[in-house]
Amino acid sequence: RMRLVSCLLLALCSSLVLGQEDTDDFALGFEVMVMEWVGSILDNSTESGFYTEFDSYLTTELEQSFCFDIAEECTDSEYLGCACTNAFKEQGDTCAKMPCAVYKFLYKELADILVDFLADILAEQGTMNLEQGIEILGSNVYVPLMSIFCNCTPGIYEATFQCIRNYDGDILEESGMGAMYRVIVGMLDLDSMQNIMAALLEPHCQPADGVDGENFCFDKFAKMFTTWGAMMDNTFKPFVGTKSCDAFKRVKSEFMRFGKMMDSPNMNVKKILNHTLPWRKKLCATPNAKKQWLNPSTALRTERT
Repeated sequence: RMRLVSCLLLALCSSLVLGQEDTDDFALGFEVMVMEWVGSILDNSTESGFYTEFDSYLTTELEQSFCFDIAEECTDSEYLGCACTNAFKEQGDTCAKMPCAVYKFLYKELADILVDFLADILAEQGTMNLEQGIEILGSNVYVPLMSIFCNCTPGIYEATFQCIRNYDGDILEESGMGAMYRVIVGMLDLDSMQNIMAALLEPHCQPADGVDGENFCFDKFAKMFTTWGAMMDNTFKPFVGTKSCDAFKRVKSEFMRFGKMMDSPNMNVKKILNHTLPWRKKLCATPNAKKQWLNPSTALRTERT
């Protein structure tokens, strides 16, 4: 997933600085790169749709750990660990079933979704249709996973960090990394990290428009991701001007400065905010939005977080 995100950011950067002929060449190169990466992990001859080794790993290794019997006492768990298993059980049956629900989604559905993603994003040779591709990932990956996670809030936060604090999966000692893991975890401020996790996840799990029911904010977030994909597509189109609100061309110079700043060993949150303020000035439509991002206390609060 991170490699795909990196590819998309590289595509944005290149589209801002290259000429149209070079951009067309880059689009073709991006097409090949995505096809090679995503295509290399797929295999329609296996039950999961992933290549043989990974399919075998899913069935023989992960399933037993993640799809545990919630009524039985945990005595052995290769990957999830009994401490983690018990942490999810403590949050009730819905949370206890969450690890298995994620596993089943990965095993039974993800490969088919990636096949559709490839077909749509590369529908026409030499062009990219990120809007279609991201719409597929948003509605078929992000929304189902968020539905699973949100059904376990707020218990998922406590369970996750109990897992981290007390992780005892057999693989840890078998790999000889147990002592090092405990040292690293002991250096972390896990309470603050748990609060950050809650702050990041909660907005996605809120009822849409503040009304309890079946519609949640993550449905709207998925549509926002699709809009981002459309803006990426427009950034590659020669007829879209640099002043268009439907593309990223208007922040070319700011983006390049931001890229250079990220290479600096002295990079910190305040510097990131200072470099993104020009973006906000150009991309925020209202004076109030600009004022909020120009407020010095915003940088201070973010730095503390």
